[in-house]
Order: sequence, then structure tokens, then C-alpha cells
Amino acid sequence: MQKLNIMGVEVSDISRAEALAQVRNFVEGDFQYYIVTPNPEIVLKATKDNNLRKILNHADIALPDGIGLKIASRILGKNLKNRIQGADFLESICSFAEEEKWPIFLLGGRDEKIVEQAAWRIRYEYKQLTISGHASGGVVEFKEGKWQSSDEKLIEKINNSRAVILFVGFGCPKQEKWIFQNLDKLPNIKIAMTVGGTLDYLAGVHKRAPEFVSKIGLEWLWRLIIEPSRIKRIWNACFVFILTAFKWKYRMMFVYRKNVAAFIINNKDEVLLVQRANEKDVHWQLPQGGVEKGELEEEAVLREAKEETGLQNLEIIGVNPNNHTYDWSQWHKLNGGYKGQSQSIFYLKYQGNNEDVHPDPEEISHHKWVYVDDVLSSVHEKRREMTEIAVEGYKK
Repeated sequence: MQKLNIMGVEVSDISRAEALAQVRNFVEGDFQYYIVTPNPEIVLKATKDNNLRKILNHADIALPDGIGLKIASRILGKNLKNRIQGADFLESICSFAEEEKWPIFLLGGRDEKIVEQAAWRIRYEYKQLTISGHASGGVVEFKEGKWQSSDEKLIEKINNSRAVILFVGFGCPKQEKWIFQNLDKLPNIKIAMTVGGTLDYLAGVHKRAPEFVSKIGLEWLWRLIIEPSRIKRIWNACFVFILTAFKWKYRMMFVYRKNVAAFIINNKDEVLLVQRANEKDVHWQLPQGGVEKGELEEEAVLREAKEETGLQNLEIIGVNPNNHTYDWSQWHKLNGGYKGQSQSIFYLKYQGNNEDVHPDPEEISHHKWVYVDDVLSSVHEKRREMTEIAVEGYKK
């Protein structure tokens, strides 16, 4: 299955027939899978929410929902051939599930009445389909680092339903994060799919655009006419999204992202190296990270060092006069939206105990202290050029 990267989000360039074939494989397989439906609004949110972007990119299928994605792919030098609206694919799955006798569960909608009406509509259209349960899911809120809905009774209800397909319509990013946090608690579910506001459409709360309007890419105009209160969301999805795609294209061609590297040294002349959690191979390097908008580089390096290592007692004792600038690979350009990075190297003195290092496990998997003379031979080859600049600057 081909995937195209659109502003950091991997979108599946897949036809409806191919996607349905995958659905069969998923249901008949031994594992659990989830399907997301990124549209311009969701992709825009993912550019500002790394957790959402990771969840979208971890999905087994990311259906390209929205004409804006095809336009953005062209701007970014790609060609997204397919477009599958999430609401249409839900109905395709329902038709497929009716034939194969796969029970489904509906989760979402504004309240119980809405989801009941949506269930009634699906039963009317697919009379042999088994809807083994439905629930609005109650209030969804962010608690203890997770998007959670209701309580354990909801999980129990879904499990007792024996459904194998779960449609979740909480809206983005709640639905994506809820599935990611809860799918493993639902052993009978083979496929979970985000459906956004589709349950509202099925319940008759909102009317979908006619098919010919959707085909020519003017569904946004239809929504604006019948739901003028959505003007801000439509503006973001149609105009801000395309403008952002042009910005990404420009940055990928000409702009280097500002980055800071922390050369943390203790009283024993040892330097702290870290192993990033998202690296597949052994990849030792200096702690480093990007400079946020409106942030001074001095502030950025102290923040990044603290976030990655947990160290508090750090003092900036110098900065290397030479920046390390390098181009990213195409993969990194597409995910980061820049041509490369320009790194400022700061020297930070640490006065505490080595045992006080408590890395963020989502960022750093391992750490170690290495003597200055051994640093260059310890880091990954991709980091040696910058590390050599750092070591030479420190010795001078």
C-alpha cells in the first residue's frame, strides 16, 4: 500500500476496493487494526499536535478524506490519486459486514438519541446487518494523560456486544486518541475506525452534500451554506490548510530549522549522551531539540536539556561560535517541513550527581556519561560532524 506524506501525515493512496480488501484481511487476521480518515482540518491539527500525528501515522489505513489533500499533495510535489470520504467508507463497510455477518458497534454522536437514530438508519439501509450495540460514550475528556470517555462500563458494554468492527465518532483528536488508548482493552474488536460527524449525518442532524457537489470538491461550500457557524473550521480546512502547504514547500526548499544541542559536562569531565527512544538502531547523541516560536536559543537549550534528561542544576558556560548546518533527507523534509537544521551548540555545566538523570521515556530510552576524549567515538556517525565541532570548541 503506497503512502504519501502530506505535512508530516502519512496518507494511504488506496482505492475503495483495495481498502475493502484490506478490511477483509484485518477481520480474518489475528491482530487488531485501526483506520483513520485524515482530512485537511485533521492534518492541520496534526502539524501542531505531535501525539495526534504519531497516532495517525501508526494507523493501518489512513483514508484520504478531502479534495484539499489532493491539492496539497500536488503543491508538495506528489500526486495523491485516490480520495475516499470516511462517511462513504463506513457505508461500504456496513454493506460488506452485512454480507459477511460481522457485527458492528457504534460509539459517538452528541447524545444517546443521536446514536440511536444513526443505528436505526443503518438498520433500515442494511436490514441483515447486526448492530450489536451502540453508545454515545458520554463525556470525553483529557484525564491522566489520556482521552477517556465515561468509565469501565463502556468498555464492558463493547466487549459484551461481541462486535468485531467499532465505529468511533467523537471528533478529532478525541476519537483518534481514544482508539489508541483503548483498543487493546477490546479483544473482540478487529477493526476500529474513526468516523467524525458521520453519525450525526446518519441521524439526520446534518445533511450531506449531494454527490455531484462532493465530486467537484465543493462540499466545503455546501457546509458553509447549511452550517454558517462552521465558518472558522471551513476557513482553516480550505484556505489556511492550502496556505500552510505552500509554507511547507517554501521552507523545504530554502529554510533551515533552528536547533540547539546541549554539551552537558560534569565535574569529572564527562559528557552526557542519550539514546533517542524513536531510533531503531543504537544512536547515541547529545541532547538536542528545536527552538520554539518566540523563544531565545538560551531558553531553548535549557528547556530541551531539562525535558530530555530531567536535570535541574544546569548552567550555560559558553556557546560555540560555529553553527552546524546540514540538509535533511527527503523523509525528514516531509515530516519536519524544513530544508534541514542549523544547530547552535551550547556548553552546560552540571554540578549534581550523575544518578540524578531521569530522562523522559517517550523521548530518551537510555543515557550514559562518557569522558570528553571518548565522546566522538561514542556518538552515531550521523552526529559526528556536529559532535566534533562541539568537542573542539570545548577544548579550546
